Amino acid sequence: MTDERRTRPRIELWMAYLAAGLVVLLLHAALESGTMIQSLLYDVVGASAVGVAMIAIRVHRPDRAMPWILMALGQGFFVFGDLMWNYYTAVGEEPFPSVADALYLAGYPFVAAGLFLLIRRRLAGGDRSGLLDAGILTTAVAILSWTFLMQHHMAGSDLDPLSVGISLAYPLADLLLIGVAMGLLTTPGARAPAFRLLGLSLVTLLAADQVYAMQALNESYISGGPIDSLYLVSYLLFGTAAAHPSMRRLTDPHPVAVTWLGPVRLVCLAGAMVTGPILVTLGPTGDGGLIVIAAGTALLSLLVLVRLAGLVGLLGRDVAARRLLEARLSYQAFHDPLTGLANRRRFVEHAEAALAARPRPGSMAALFLDLDDFKTVNDSLGHAASDELLIAVSERIRAGLRAEDMAARLGGDEFGVLLLDIPDAAYAAQVSSLLLTALDAPLEIAGESVRVGASIGIAVDTAAMTSVDHLLGDADVAMYQAKALGKGRHQVFTGLPTASGDELTPNRGATSRVDPRTWLGRRPSVRRAGLRQASLGPEG
Repeated sequence: MTDERRTRPRIELWMAYLAAGLVVLLLHAALESGTMIQSLLYDVVGASAVGVAMIAIRVHRPDRAMPWILMALGQGFFVFGDLMWNYYTAVGEEPFPSVADALYLAGYPFVAAGLFLLIRRRLAGGDRSGLLDAGILTTAVAILSWTFLMQHHMAGSDLDPLSVGISLAYPLADLLLIGVAMGLLTTPGARAPAFRLLGLSLVTLLAADQVYAMQALNESYISGGPIDSLYLVSYLLFGTAAAHPSMRRLTDPHPVAVTWLGPVRLVCLAGAMVTGPILVTLGPTGDGGLIVIAAGTALLSLLVLVRLAGLVGLLGRDVAARRLLEARLSYQAFHDPLTGLANRRRFVEHAEAALAARPRPGSMAALFLDLDDFKTVNDSLGHAASDELLIAVSERIRAGLRAEDMAARLGGDEFGVLLLDIPDAAYAAQVSSLLLTALDAPLEIAGESVRVGASIGIAVDTAAMTSVDHLLGDADVAMYQAKALGKGRHQVFTGLPTASGDELTPNRGATSRVDPRTWLGRRPSVRRAGLRQASLGPEG
């Protein structure tokens, strides 16, 4: 018996309510119109929708129950209005206009407020463009409703001002619901069954109200007729939407994707914009008709203007974000991520451009700087302290240069400096001395005082130089000369020594054997081999 119970399909609350509601709906249509039994059955359906909604809130426990509570209160006012209508009918009084209409109209703000909270919860961050589109379409519907539904009947109606005012209040209240309903439909997020049922409930209610307003003006409304069946369908759909388990996910926030004017929105907005001109040409032009059309068209123009201003602002922000991204990518492509100095690629390209545009030979110099005994610091203090040391060294190098000079981290503990528009090699030697003095001062790294030295090789451009690899290769060789002479010093490149001690002039042929873009990735091994054979000093 236990297994059989487990295999039986479970009847959900929304299924049971929908099935029972359809049976009652058919029974209501079969009863004689205008009888008290039919009217009481109508009120039972309305009250059941409110009761099922409150039960569903307690059963499903949505994270945000207030939207459903407000909509249920609005439906409750509709039910009280029905009860007052039946009371006036039972005692023989005219139910229109009456307190029943006031109760009916009081329900609309609660339903609208619940829908508005539903929109805000689903949007999370807000969707100004979607709300503006809803306002534009609602204004267009208002113009159409006035022109084709209300204006003609008001002109031929002999109702008193109160009756006319209440009759007009219904379509105006509907416009409020139309606005928030369109705002709800434009929100992102999954279209769950509860969402669709709620949307159908609103559409049915709005359609019934439009027909009721016309029949009230024509004094042709019949209690218990087809219009009441539409209202019952609206009640039934609302109760089913609240009873469906997906109602708990209806208020889950969803991030708003950046959207432009999609094809559906574009067609709707275009139709709204041409509403005024079409009505002026084809629509009725009775008393006050053109005034309403003109006022509505002016409001449409203002709303569209605000919408376009939002699009322009969105476009401007998108362009600014794109430029910021491009600038960030360009910075990352040409700068060292740790120190913020130029990287080897930027250093080589800048040196190439400077060499090509030099005003005279001997006006630029390349400094190749290598920290002394950096491996000892790295092994004793760790990689994090070594990174901190490299950042501090970079700051001291940058502080010792002019604005037109360039400093770069070439890799590891190697740095390059490009001096432009210098008077002679002595100036480059003076800058190197200042840099060595600045670097020799102790640094506070990882809570310890650390002193780090450097060796600097200097190469000044000559008239025979035609490529950057000559200049940078000479600076590299001079740096190793400084290392060989005892570290902590600078050395100006003067040529390559041989094993016998004679200096050789470097080959400066017109065709370069070393690509300047890849030179910094590998040492000029031929030159260094000859240098190491001639050197008696230790290498750092």
